[in-house]
Amino acid sequence: MNHSNHANPPQAEEWIIEKYFAKEGVDPLSRAFDGKIAVHPGISSEAVPAEKIDEVMARVLDEPRKNDSVAYIHVPFCETHCLYCGFYNRGYSKEESAKYTDTLIKELELWNGKRAMQIDPVHAVYFGGGTPTSLEAQDLERLIKAVKKHLPLANDCEITIEGRLYNFGQDKMEACFEGGANRFSLGVQSFNTKVRQAMARLASKEDVMRRLELLMSYRQAAVIVDLIFGFPMQTMDVWLEDIEAAMLLDLDGMDCYQLNVYGQTPLGKAIKEGKIEPCADVPMQSAMFKAGVEKLQNAFYRRLSLTHWARTTRERNLYNLKVKGRANCLAFGPGAGGNFAGWFYINQPNYAKWIELVNEGKKPIMSLTEPNSRFHFFRHVAESMEQGWVDFVKLEKMYNLELLAPLQQLLEQWQRAGLIEMRGQIMVLTLAGQFWQVNLSQLLQDFIKHFLE
Repeated sequence: MNHSNHANPPQAEEWIIEKYFAKEGVDPLSRAFDGKIAVHPGISSEAVPAEKIDEVMARVLDEPRKNDSVAYIHVPFCETHCLYCGFYNRGYSKEESAKYTDTLIKELELWNGKRAMQIDPVHAVYFGGGTPTSLEAQDLERLIKAVKKHLPLANDCEITIEGRLYNFGQDKMEACFEGGANRFSLGVQSFNTKVRQAMARLASKEDVMRRLELLMSYRQAAVIVDLIFGFPMQTMDVWLEDIEAAMLLDLDGMDCYQLNVYGQTPLGKAIKEGKIEPCADVPMQSAMFKAGVEKLQNAFYRRLSLTHWARTTRERNLYNLKVKGRANCLAFGPGAGGNFAGWFYINQPNYAKWIELVNEGKKPIMSLTEPNSRFHFFRHVAESMEQGWVDFVKLEKMYNLELLAPLQQLLEQWQRAGLIEMRGQIMVLTLAGQFWQVNLSQLLQDFIKHFLE
């Protein structure tokens, strides 16, 4: 393909190129774009017809996996619906814990012996949801042990239990350790009791701190917390106090996320109806992002990605780093999403239907999409953007593509806008570019897809 025309596009294509531009002459941190344009940047692909899903998956499962692999176990239960959460699926009851665990183990057994399941080690397992820590202690233990039995875990496999500290007592902690968990990702979101209660979080700051101290006292696993900036009533001072509270606990790391408000969530509805004050606007959120980055850098935390920070060598964050890149993902549970070399599938999200299908001996896949012809390349781009830099020469050599010449005009515009720096042939995101990484990643992938086609 001759890329020379793309490096200096004719006037007829000028409007198309401008679609990918950021605003110039404004503060890039707070004003480069009007808002976020994606949640998980990527290139869309074609859906497999429903009647072909079983046939296609049988073929995919008979092929060996390439690249690293991870596994995701979805636990759909929550004891309360946090106002900001768009993932709430099902209320919890003790009676459902054993039933869910029995069914999940059956689903794990369905793929025993499949080449794609057993051929290559799994480097990270993530129990997400929902709230995995809502399960009963005995079910947590046997679920983790079942995953270790049925999946080919690497010797140093990272096994993460996601959850909340409310109702996560000593019995459940010890059950997780007995099962083999070696990492905990706890959704604290904010330590501030007023903010927590406004978002329907049940535990006070003091309760959260005590539970974290108890969990860390076992000295058996990496313990990290999720923090979110941009909540209603969360001032800059409150945000910085949240980070300081996590620092004082000497946790192994923390994740700092920007609040996304979706219209269908209780928070989105409450803000629209005027029942709760609005969340922080984009300029305020960008200022909080900057303040958080500077505070953690000054405390010499290691940056694993743009949102994940480590204090100790115990924290690796393997699952999050790999699943957003080229890794395969073996997924189990109602609504779980998986990937085999770009064949993305989603399990039946309806809990009752999921149980019915598994008990019939059927993998409960609801939808399947074909890989983009350049799946690994585009995931490599997304993976690099999560790290805050892209080595275009490396990508050109690995995928036999010409990239720098076609991208020249776009990269120059992003430099003028203050979002990137070019260090030789490596694109590095500025602090402003880091805040807008999701937009830049989506625009970059869309632009490359456009000129390759």
